[in-house]
Amino acid sequence: MRTKRTAALAALSVGALFLGACGSAGGGNESDGETAQAENLASTITVAISQAPDAYNSGTANTNSSYNSYVDNLVHSNFVEYSPNGIIHDEEFGTFEKTSDDPLTVKYTINEDAKWSDGTPIDFDDVLLNWAAYSGKTVGADGENIFQPSSTNGYSQTKMIEGEAGAKEFEMVFETPYADWEAMMIGPIMPAHIAAEQGGLSVENNGEALVKAIQDNDTAALTPVAEFWNTGWNYEADLTALPDAALIPSSGPYVLDNATDGTLTLKVNENYWGEARKGQTENIVFKAIEDTEAVQALQNGDVDIIEPSGPTVDTKTSIENIGESVTMLTGPELTFSHIDLDQSENGVFKDLAVRQAFAKCVPREDIVEKFAKPIDENATVDNLREYQPGQEDYEDVLAGAPSASEYDEVDIEGAKKLLADAGKTEPVSVRLMFSSTSQLRADIVTLIKTSCDQAGFEIVPTPDKDWSAKLNEPGAWDAILFAWAGSGLAASAQSIYVSDGEQNYGKFASEELDKIWDQIAQSTDDEEVKELKTQAEEILAAEVYNVVLYANSGVVAHSSKMENVELNPSQNGITWNAYKWTKQA
Repeated sequence: MRTKRTAALAALSVGALFLGACGSAGGGNESDGETAQAENLASTITVAISQAPDAYNSGTANTNSSYNSYVDNLVHSNFVEYSPNGIIHDEEFGTFEKTSDDPLTVKYTINEDAKWSDGTPIDFDDVLLNWAAYSGKTVGADGENIFQPSSTNGYSQTKMIEGEAGAKEFEMVFETPYADWEAMMIGPIMPAHIAAEQGGLSVENNGEALVKAIQDNDTAALTPVAEFWNTGWNYEADLTALPDAALIPSSGPYVLDNATDGTLTLKVNENYWGEARKGQTENIVFKAIEDTEAVQALQNGDVDIIEPSGPTVDTKTSIENIGESVTMLTGPELTFSHIDLDQSENGVFKDLAVRQAFAKCVPREDIVEKFAKPIDENATVDNLREYQPGQEDYEDVLAGAPSASEYDEVDIEGAKKLLADAGKTEPVSVRLMFSSTSQLRADIVTLIKTSCDQAGFEIVPTPDKDWSAKLNEPGAWDAILFAWAGSGLAASAQSIYVSDGEQNYGKFASEELDKIWDQIAQSTDDEEVKELKTQAEEILAAEVYNVVLYANSGVVAHSSKMENVELNPSQNGITWNAYKWTKQA
């Protein structure tokens, strides 16, 4: 067993430091593919994944998960992508340049050869549909967005994208500056010709009908398109089937091939125009396997690579015991585990005192000692949300947000008093939801129950394999344990913390915090962003937006016959460069 450790987190700090690490996307080329065939390489590489992907469009509020990102990396292309060293440009997809600071204006050019796997050109129509979905400005008679995006970050600050149907060039003009403008085009761009056709619009004349409907804000015509965008690309439950092949053309080096019983197979996109990201292995297979079974599957040869969502000391030890046939990579991630709290009108945690009491009884240090330090000896309790221990500015921001350190130690008596003062004479029942496929999450919940039940709560463990689909479901949970996968961008978390944010699942609200995040999103000054985020961290801690546990450490293990596997601490995960992977047969 060979072990590698990456220090990539140091390069993934906040704002411009992250954005500054730019270059062209690397990868194989034509000669690499010819060499691969000559070296008798395997035709299939199988990836264990903790939870089955559930949609081809991962941009909706219900499908925005790392499990879908694993696949997105291979079936979608865009101007930029997350790498271990920051954001990199895929110039084979297209190029862009800032042409004005006032107003901030960016000109984009899509490669003339860029096309969907069904042969349809990738063009302005696709990008305009993206804008319509993410801007929050395509609203119905009730004033609500007819699309259901995971976030409107950045797009809400832009004017409608300027261009013509079928064009390869377009301009994006910002009504206010946006800190992360360079990363605007980083999510999956969906095929406009499919959404238009499924929404009953003509796709003739370069999709003019869809473009006109968006430009005219014709919500009557766009509503069926939005309905398809929201749910039409979803897979059958438990990955038993995919949508019709004609509905899921790819813009990446691989295409979706088939799905059955939790297994998703991709095959090389024969119509992919690029060379840098050309697939080197004929098939990439994703197989849903619970974390507790992943190591055994790797040892048995059922899968070639694993990245458990919640690695434990047993996971690491079991990998080490396999021997030289497996290579293990470990390192810090831009991901942190936390517990979100339902603060809605009828939520258990509507009252600040109840949130404070819960924060006082969660045994965070014990959780770190038992589950985080065995993976990373430097692991500590994480008291911040936008910065993590080990990042350059963590200590400075923590010093400027004193409330963030108020819950360092368990205080059962203090929690009891808070509940009593709040008039809670009976135990406060809390349905604590978590992934049923993660033994780590179950063990953490056990510790929380043991502690918090002494403080006046009644923790009801609520494992659910579909937990991520229920994040935005009112009344489905009182508290929920999961992890946010970060990007390192300045404003990417805005939709998590603002009052009307699409990812603010606990319905926390603060006008003061909303104003601060508006300022963060518009700032291009690193020091100003740091100061503003320090203010934000103080509010989030004082109001107990959620309970932060620790920064996650990644563990990846793969067959030693594989080449070009590289740990990626950003939200794109290990498959960020899977198009380069090869394996000796």
